[in-house]
Amino acid sequence: MVLFFYFREVFFLVGDVSAQGYANYVFLVLWLLHYLHRALIHPWVMRYSSRCVPLGITLGTVLPNLLYPATNGDWTGSAEYDDNYYYDPRFIMGIVMYVVGYCINKHADLKLRSLRGRGGSAYSIPRGGLFDYISCPNYFGELLEWLGWTIATWSLAGLVWLLFTMATFVPRARHNHQWYQQMFEDYPSQRKALVPFVF
Repeated sequence: MVLFFYFREVFFLVGDVSAQGYANYVFLVLWLLHYLHRALIHPWVMRYSSRCVPLGITLGTVLPNLLYPATNGDWTGSAEYDDNYYYDPRFIMGIVMYVVGYCINKHADLKLRSLRGRGGSAYSIPRGGLFDYISCPNYFGELLEWLGWTIATWSLAGLVWLLFTMATFVPRARHNHQWYQQMFEDYPSQRKALVPFVF
């Protein structure tokens, strides 16, 4: 939830309000919707085997989650986009990628939630949708979101956030994929970790 308010405050307090057009506000809304969902809806919808997050993970996210929202909030609050930026292929392609990635991410999260009954702790192999091709479509969807963000905002700040997200999700996807392979003898051998047919 901190990312929601922090990005918003930087957007309005540091950004150049006189230069902000519709594109700036589209980016503001996309960022805020993602983190409103991540902070308020996601924790209530998902069923985790443990409600505790290891301290190392929590501490490891403090600096990036202070730095990257500030740089993206500053960029999207200060960038001067052309009045016709809506017709720019970067904007169109980036927004489409962002929305598709968002939908993939949420669908995968709901699929994972459905595998675990209320109060259940048993694990099973997720199947259907992108789970037929990769072990972590939730991570793939979020990476697609931030790739779309980077293209749509056409910013170094977006690229840095994408690279940080990749540095987080690539090792996690590899670890989750290996865990599935060790846990289930019948785990599909053709399934990749993060990117269909590639990795």
